[in-house]
Amino acid sequence: MAMAAKKKTTAKKAAKRSAASRHPAKKPAKKAAPAAAKKKAAAKVPARRFTPAEELANRILAAMDDERSIDLGKFYTEDAVSVEPAGGTLTGLQALRSKLAGWLAGLRSSSWKARHIFVSKNAVCIEWEADLVMKDGRQVKLSEVAVHELRGEKICRERYYYDPRALMPPPAVAPPTPRPPVARPFERPKSDDDGESGIDPMDL
Repeated sequence: MAMAAKKKTTAKKAAKRSAASRHPAKKPAKKAAPAAAKKKAAAKVPARRFTPAEELANRILAAMDDERSIDLGKFYTEDAVSVEPAGGTLTGLQALRSKLAGWLAGLRSSSWKARHIFVSKNAVCIEWEADLVMKDGRQVKLSEVAVHELRGEKICRERYYYDPRALMPPPAVAPPTPRPPVARPFERPKSDDDGESGIDPMDL
């Protein structure tokens, strides 16, 4: 009897171990961090403020969506200098306003796309691609690089790089040159009925 009871106890222990291996105990789930703690952690990292050059770059991009509404006084210093590859150098805000007015006078529509933007502490460089329709109906694709130097938060000097020939109208076709009159060949005087010349040899 003692041996039989011992065998039964051993069998029960083996059955429990087998059941435990088939159904392992579940680990307690990790508690989710409360939303307040997440917000607190995010608040520790302050958002980086734009530098004056980055602010200016963003304003230039926004302004080129409608260049007819640009207020140059918000972008340039009073003594700003602008250098064009073919148009020389202009100095002063009023000269820049006159240049912009002349540009818009010959333009029907424009679409500008910034391909690359480079920003340093005191400079902004933008590579542009433009689709232009001129007042005379010409459609022009223009590639341009603009370099803007800053003083404070405004442009004090800028340089543009592009091929000026892209904006030039095609050369006018010259009218055909009239041909000079053709000289008539020399005609001998007509002979009389007797077959002799009408000129008397004594007259020679």
